[in-house]
Amino acid sequence: MLPSGSTPLSLIADTPYAQRTQEFIGLVSILRSLGAQSLFDLPRIVVIGNQSAGKSSLVESIAGISLPRDAGTCTRCPMELRLARADAWSCQIQIRYEFNDAGTPLALEDVRELHFGPLLHDRIQVEPMLRRAQAAVLSPQLSFDHFLPDTDSSEDGTGKNKNRKNGRLGASPTQGFESLPFSRNVICVDVRGPELIDLSFVDLPGIVQNAEPEIVKLVEDLVTSYVQGTSVILLTLPVSGVLTKPDTLPSGASSSRAMWLDVLEGRRHALKHGYFCTRQPDDDARLAGMAPAAARDMEAAFFRTAAPWASASAAAKSRLGTPNLVRSVSELLTRLIQKKLPTFAREVAVHRAACADEIARLPPVVTADPPTHVLELVTTFCGAVSNRVEGSPVHAALVQRHNEAYISFKRAIRGTAPEFVPFERVGAPLGWSRVSSEDSDVEDNSSDGHDEDNDEERNALYLDDVRARIDACRTRELPDNTPPEVSRALIRDFQHTWEHHALACFERVHESFNSTLTILIDDTFSRFSALRVAVGDSVTTHLQRHAALATAHILTILAMERTVPYTQNTHYFAAKRDAYLAQYRDARQPLSASSGSDRLPDDGASDEVYGEEDGNNDEEVNRELLAMLARVGYANVTLADLARLAPADEHTAELATMAEVGAYFHVAYKRVVDYVPLAIDQHFLYSFAAGLQRALAEALELGVDGAGGRCAAYVAEDLEIVTARAELDARRKRLESVQRALSRFGVPCG
Repeated sequence: MLPSGSTPLSLIADTPYAQRTQEFIGLVSILRSLGAQSLFDLPRIVVIGNQSAGKSSLVESIAGISLPRDAGTCTRCPMELRLARADAWSCQIQIRYEFNDAGTPLALEDVRELHFGPLLHDRIQVEPMLRRAQAAVLSPQLSFDHFLPDTDSSEDGTGKNKNRKNGRLGASPTQGFESLPFSRNVICVDVRGPELIDLSFVDLPGIVQNAEPEIVKLVEDLVTSYVQGTSVILLTLPVSGVLTKPDTLPSGASSSRAMWLDVLEGRRHALKHGYFCTRQPDDDARLAGMAPAAARDMEAAFFRTAAPWASASAAAKSRLGTPNLVRSVSELLTRLIQKKLPTFAREVAVHRAACADEIARLPPVVTADPPTHVLELVTTFCGAVSNRVEGSPVHAALVQRHNEAYISFKRAIRGTAPEFVPFERVGAPLGWSRVSSEDSDVEDNSSDGHDEDNDEERNALYLDDVRARIDACRTRELPDNTPPEVSRALIRDFQHTWEHHALACFERVHESFNSTLTILIDDTFSRFSALRVAVGDSVTTHLQRHAALATAHILTILAMERTVPYTQNTHYFAAKRDAYLAQYRDARQPLSASSGSDRLPDDGASDEVYGEEDGNNDEEVNRELLAMLARVGYANVTLADLARLAPADEHTAELATMAEVGAYFHVAYKRVVDYVPLAIDQHFLYSFAAGLQRALAEALELGVDGAGGRCAAYVAEDLEIVTARAELDARRKRLESVQRALSRFGVPCG
C-alpha cells in the first residue's frame, strides 16, 4: 500500500519496468498511428463496463483528466488515452479515422490520424475539447472548423463558447445536421505530465441496456471487436459486486466485505489476472476540482483505514488502489508487446512483399516523351499486325485460319461443277457417275459436307435437257451448228453462285482479321483508354476502306468470269474437252477401260471378231485386221483410226456441248480459286498492313502542331491505374514507416 501523500504514478516510473515500458508503449502508439492495427494484432488495454459502473471515474483517475459526463455526452466512440511521463503537463487531442461512414474498415494507406485543435496546457480545457472532438467524429460530413472554437472566443469549463462569433459553434455544433449514434473511429488523447507513466489504453462506450435494439447491438459489436485478439480487459463492475465503488458497501455488510476479499485473493470467481479494487472521488469532489494527487491520497487513506481493506492480506492489499492497478496492467502490457514483436516483424515483411508484387504487376510508369512513346506503341502495333499477315512459325494462327477459308472456298466452287449425264433422261442407266479425268484438283467433296446424291438430283443435265437448250437457242444457224449461247448459258448456270461463295470467303477472312486486330489493340493500348479508343477508331476506318477495295476487286474478277468465255490456256482446255468427250463416248459404248478407244465399235456384224471375251483373242484379231489393211496399202492405220469407222452418234452436238462446258469449268475454276484469295491477300491484308502506320500517324496527328499535348492526353494513365498506383505507393510508404519504427526499436524485419 502506498504511503499517504506520495505521488502514486511517480513510484511506478521508478520501477525496473519503467524505461522498457516507455519504449514499448511508445512503439505501439506509433504503429497504431500508422494504421498497423489493420496489419497485425497490436496488444492493448481495453476498459469496458456498463453505463454508470464507474468506468469514467477509473479512466479519469488513471489519465488525470476529466471526461464529459453530462446527459447525452457519454462516450459514443472509442477513446484511446496515451500517457507519457514528461517534465511539463500537456494534452493533444487527435482523431484517427480507421473506418468510412458506412463502418467499413479503411485500407492501411487510408488510415489517418489528424490533430484536433491546438496543444492544451490547462487541464480544464480538455473536457470541452473532448466534447467537440466526439461531435466531430459523429458528424463526418462536417469539417473540423465547424467544431473548433474561434481563436478569439473563450470557453468556460462546460465547453460552451461565451462569445459565439459568425454564427459558429456553440453548445450545439451539430444543430441542423444528423449525427451518428456511435462511431468506430477513435479519439486519441495524448497526455504528458510529471505524474504519469507511459501507458496506453482504450476506453470504450458503456454497454447500454435501456436503448433501441440496434443501438445496443452496435455498442456490443464495437466492444466485441476490441476485446478480440491480444487485449488486456479492464472490466468495471457495479457494487452489488463492483470493485470500483468500495465505499458504498454498508457498514454492516460484513459478509459482502468478506466475499470481496475472497474475490481479490482469488478464492472466488477467479480470473487469469485477478481483480483490483479502486476508490474514485464522488461527484461532489470531482465538481469541486479535486486534483489527481489529492484523489490518490484520499484513495490510499481509505484502503489503509476502512474495513475490511485495512486488515486484508498482503496479497489483497497489492490489488487495492489505482497505482497498483496501473502498475500491474503496465507490466502485463509490456510483456505482451515484447512477446508479439517477432510476429510484427514477420507480418510486416509479408505485407511488404505482397505490396511489392502488386506494384510490379502494374504497368511501368511512362517516362519517355509522350509523342515518342505513342509512336513507339504505334510502331510496335503495326509490326505485330505485319507479322500476323506475313505469318511465321511463331505467328501462324491467322494465316492458317485464312488458308482454311480459302480451301473451303475452293471446295465450294468445285461443288458448282455441272453434272452432265451422257444419256437421255428416260432409260439412263442406274448408278452412272462421271469418272473425271481431273487429277489433283478433283477432291472428295464429302469432306465439306457435300451430298452428291442430292446434287445429282438437283443439277444433273441429260442429253435431252441439253438438246432442249440447243433447240431453244437456235435462230439462223447453219444445219448441225450449235448456237454459242447454249454454252454461255450453261457456263452462267454454274457461275451464278460464285459471288456468294467468294464474298462468304472474304467475310470469313475479314472477321478473323478483325478479331486479331482487336486482340492486338487490347494487348498494345489497353493501358491507355483514350489512345486505345483513338487507335481502334482509326483501325476500323482503315479496315473498312481496304475491305471495300478488296470487295471491289473480287467483284471485278467475278464480273470478268461472267462475260464472254475466254481463255488462252487452249492446250489445257482442249485436253479437258477431249477427255470429257472420250469419257462420254465410252459410257455410251460399254467397252473395257483398257481398250475402249482402241477397238472397232461393235456393229453387230461379226460375233467371231467382236464376240470373244478372251483378251488374247481380241489382240490377235486386231493384229490380223491391221495386217490386212497394210497389204492393201494402208500401212499407217492404227487401232485408234479404226474407231472412226464407227457410225456417228446421233447426240454428237449435245455431247460436244457437254464436253466443252465441262472443260471450260475447269479453266475458270482454276482461275477463280486462285485469284479471289490473291485479291483478298493483296488488296485487303497486305495493303492494310502496308498503310497502317501512316494511317495511324495521320489519325493521331503525330506530325502536326500540338502533338505533345495530344499525346500526353493519349498516354495519361486510366484513373483506375492511377488510383491503384497511388494506393499501393501509399501502402508501401506506410509499411516502410512501420518497418522503420520496428527497426529503430531493434526488431529486424527481414
